[in-house]
Formats: sequence, C-alpha cells, structure tokens
Amino acid sequence: MKVLVTGAGGFLGRAVVAAAARAGHQVLAMVRPVSAGRGGFPAGVVEVAGDLRQRGAWCDALDDVDAVVHCAAAFGDLPSQLAGTVLATENLLAALPARLRRIIHVSSLSVYDFDAPRFGGVLDETTPLEAAPLRRDAYTQTKLIQERLVRDHAARAGTELVVVRPGAIYGPGKDWDAGTGLKAGRFDLIFAPFARMRLIHVDNCADAIVAALGVPLTGPLTVNLIDPEQPSHWRYHGLARRAGVATGIAIPVPYIAVLALGGSARLASKLFFRGRARLPELLDLPRQRVRWRPLRYPNARARAALGWRPRLDLTQGVATLPEAKG
Repeated sequence: MKVLVTGAGGFLGRAVVAAAARAGHQVLAMVRPVSAGRGGFPAGVVEVAGDLRQRGAWCDALDDVDAVVHCAAAFGDLPSQLAGTVLATENLLAALPARLRRIIHVSSLSVYDFDAPRFGGVLDETTPLEAAPLRRDAYTQTKLIQERLVRDHAARAGTELVVVRPGAIYGPGKDWDAGTGLKAGRFDLIFAPFARMRLIHVDNCADAIVAALGVPLTGPLTVNLIDPEQPSHWRYHGLARRAGVATGIAIPVPYIAVLALGGSARLASKLFFRGRARLPELLDLPRQRVRWRPLRYPNARARAALGWRPRLDLTQGVATLPEAKG
C-alpha cells in the first residue's frame, strides 16, 4: 500500500514512518520545508517537503496514494493550533484524491469528557466527548474540530476511516516529567500519586496505527490506544528514577489537595476577576481532572479490532528514555 504520513518529522510521525516501512508499505513522509533533507528515515522512504498550512507542490504527491496517516498537529497558543491543526487539516482534506481508500486519523484522549465517568471508573470509546471545550485548553478545542472535519470528509467522500485516540505517548525525548506534577527545587511533587497514567510507548502506538491500515472495516472505527500496564504516577516516577532518569525527591500530594488548590483558585478568580482569570493547568479544575483524576483506561477494542499486541512492556519502554542511555 502507498501511504502518506503527515507530521513525519515529529515524535510519533517518525515512529509511524519506520513501522510502516517495516510492514512493507511504500511510504511518503511529509515534513515541513525547514526539516526537509535531514534524513533519518528508513531506506526506500520518499520525503515530501510541504507545509500543510498552505497549498503547494505537496498536493501533487497525493495523487496516487492509497492511504493517509494524519499525524500532523500543532502545539502552543490557540492561533498556532488553529493554523497548524485545523487549517492544516482543511488543506489536507481538500487535496485528497477521490481514489483514496483509507484515512488513519490520529486524534487524542483529550477529546473526551473526563467528568463523565464516575470517580475511579472507566474511560473508553463509549465515553462522551467534551461538550464544553471552551473550559479546556486550546489543544482539546482544536483536536475536537480536527476530528470532526476528518469524519465529515470521510462520510462525504465514502473513504474508509479509522480514528485512533492515543493516551500520553512517551519514549526517547518525551518522559512526561517522570510523572511529576510540579518541581520545587530538589523535590518532585507527585500529584494524585496513585492515579493511573494513560501511557503508551511511541513504538507501540506506531505499531497500532500501522495495523489499522490493513484491518477490514464495515464502517468508521474509533479506538483508544493505551498500553496494558498503566502505572500510577508514583510507580512511574520510581521506574524512571531506577532506569536512570534524572528526578528529584518524590513528595506525594493527594488528589483531594490538588482539587482544593483548584477550588481556591476558582473562588479567587470569581471574587477578584469576575471568573475571567486564565488559570494554569495546576490551578484550573477542569484541566486538573483531565490530568490527575483517578480513572481506568481499557484497550480491549484496540486489541480486538486491530489485532494489536504491544511490542514493549512498561519496563522496556522506560528503558528507552534518553536519560536511561547514559
């Protein structure tokens, strides 16, 4: 299958390119012009330079592709994400050929309403999406718009669609601060120390995405991607430390104390700023619940629908973190 991977220069995109090449696909790796020519892709991968934020010569490369894996997304402030996630997706969809067989769209668990499951309950593919995105951050807002654009396009064009929603992707260069909520000098404050982290190693995530290219479909498919081992923040911090990741002295901060901070900040915002103060994640109740609320994250659908079996377990995954290589 001839596959175009957008965002191929990014953390996940590079892993997807490598996994797709190993699986025998003919891969086109789309990277921004500023990253073009840096190499690092497997032999046989064709690099396509282009900026999805504007139409250009890259559109011609899509003429004979069979599938697109859409990894590209932006981070930063809302204008940056609107351009790099929403506008970029609109341009990509407009350029897709009518003969395209399948889209694999990389969304995120962040699109869910984390208040919907009961405390300690299950967040899975049946959980409602966030109905009030303005209370969340720019990433959630733009990922919701992006996913809706892709779904609408696939329905109109009759293109097969798989939407994957990964958890917190970790691996070389990305360790999620070893589970730390806040660093204070020599100390690492571990918020909600016994809440589970929704981790997935970048290689496991890439394998699942490539598996989605070949599974038979009877309609649009949505799967969450999370590794089976979901360590607590406290355990992940300890594993990372033992693997050689630079960490501080761990100090547990109970979830109820985190919520108390958020409640106090919200009250202060109402009293002094008429509720308009933009609070950091640490103090913002809705985003606190997304990051630290104790929930469980099953991956049964991904295993059944994709035939996916994670290649790396948690210990092997932690060992790939950059500090562990010294």
